[in-house]
Amino acid sequence: MDLWKLLEKQDIEGLNEAAITGRLDDHLYMYHMPYSYTAEQIRKIRTYLFHMPDKTPPRILMVTSALPSEGKTVIASNLAISIAKGEDQHVLLVECDLRKPSMYTLFKYPPSKGVAEILQGTANVAECLIKTPIDKLTILPAAKESPANPSELLESKKMSQLIQELAQRYTDRFLIIDTSPIQATVDPKIIADQVEGIIVVARYRYTRESDFRMALESLPRNKILGTVLNAVDELPAKKYKYKKYNYHKYY
Repeated sequence: MDLWKLLEKQDIEGLNEAAITGRLDDHLYMYHMPYSYTAEQIRKIRTYLFHMPDKTPPRILMVTSALPSEGKTVIASNLAISIAKGEDQHVLLVECDLRKPSMYTLFKYPPSKGVAEILQGTANVAECLIKTPIDKLTILPAAKESPANPSELLESKKMSQLIQELAQRYTDRFLIIDTSPIQATVDPKIIADQVEGIIVVARYRYTRESDFRMALESLPRNKILGTVLNAVDELPAKKYKYKKYNYHKYY
């Protein structure tokens, strides 16, 4: 059977559904607390992406940060859930932090084969995809074990071909690519050439201005869509009403 026909069939029937082993992490606000203050901020990002002046929504997005521990994977994951909750959008969340995969801690699946093994030729796309409990959201993990040559794998022609094939196969699918931090590795600079838009995450009271500026300067400015300020903890405490429910602000 043709690989892409098999992929399409599995998308419908369920992809590694048994791989999800527990309750999804509480930081997935769009899943656990869809009407919380934090979830509303994620929706604002989605709305911005879909209503940029004089631009069609970018279908291949990269989410990165200047430094480790700024929350880029949490932002990428929540944004993916937010888009998948739309009427017509499907999302493939691609983890390209081959050095330190962490998405499995959010979605509760064991370390699994993914991008690294596909690029190494030891696995194919269909067997690596993981179906999540969120309708229309699928994950392509980074790697079961971190490869010895992550930059070389990402810089290979196979990587650009993989992104193009994933994007071209489904015209209604968004690709959200989570990369390693810019200041830590060269990997995001490599991925940046393959995407249509870039979101840079900065952590409140953590990211230094000098590191943030250096990160921005290393990326193609015409592709940077904006910055997400994460972990803000000094907004006034408020209650938010949505329909008949009351929701408190979450951080």
